[in-house]
Amino acid sequence: MPLFVLAFAFLAAYAAPILYPDLPGWAATASQLVNYAVWVLFGADYAIRLWLAGKGHRVRFVYKHPLDLIMVLIPLARPLRVVRMVLVLVEVFSRHARTSLRIKAGVYITGITAMILLVSSLAVLDAEREVEGAQITDFGDALWWSVVTASTVGYGDLVPQTGTGQVIAAMLMFCAIGLVGLVSGSLASWFVDRVSAAEEQAERRESAELSRRLTALEQQVAEIHTAVVGNGSSPEKSNGDKDASASLPPNPVVPKQPG
Repeated sequence: MPLFVLAFAFLAAYAAPILYPDLPGWAATASQLVNYAVWVLFGADYAIRLWLAGKGHRVRFVYKHPLDLIMVLIPLARPLRVVRMVLVLVEVFSRHARTSLRIKAGVYITGITAMILLVSSLAVLDAEREVEGAQITDFGDALWWSVVTASTVGYGDLVPQTGTGQVIAAMLMFCAIGLVGLVSGSLASWFVDRVSAAEEQAERRESAELSRRLTALEQQVAEIHTAVVGNGSSPEKSNGDKDASASLPPNPVVPKQPG
């Protein structure tokens, strides 16, 4: 989270001179100092965690955390520093996606997509605006170019003219391919979960109705049994007595003896 806050501070310091090129000199200097400070703190964070990994696990740490190393080794060239912001967001998402709920994952995906579009727009505008024959000259054009490129539509109405702009475009394309697949997969998974939840709810309702009917039937049987027992006999016993009485011969009449 501290690195996340630092990344947003870097984004503000990076975006201010691009969006407002007429800033006074002290503001531009302050933005440059913030950029250097953020880079130094990223490097310190990586060095501390590398040291805490232990002597026998440092190579494994470097191998397991490539994004952190790239964030430190990226040159301080102004147009490329913005890549560090995107990598920080990707790293935060990868750390939390495994333990977060689906709604949180959706929020992370949406935030990363919006941030990638924003930083790509700033980077390409910074690289292209002062070039002769540039087609991207304001933030509106840059944002439109980022959306068209990230969505893989590619109208071709705005094209970077510099090598730095083309590098930024290539990185945006690769990021967009993964994001489009991730968003599509998340939406499909969400719909499947909704259908499964509806089916489970219907099954629970049917099970509850069946249980209610069985309970009512058991109560009826219990009432009948109570009524029969209360009369002191059972249907089987009464029927058996009647059948036995019917099978006995009538009592003989004994004549009365005289005297």
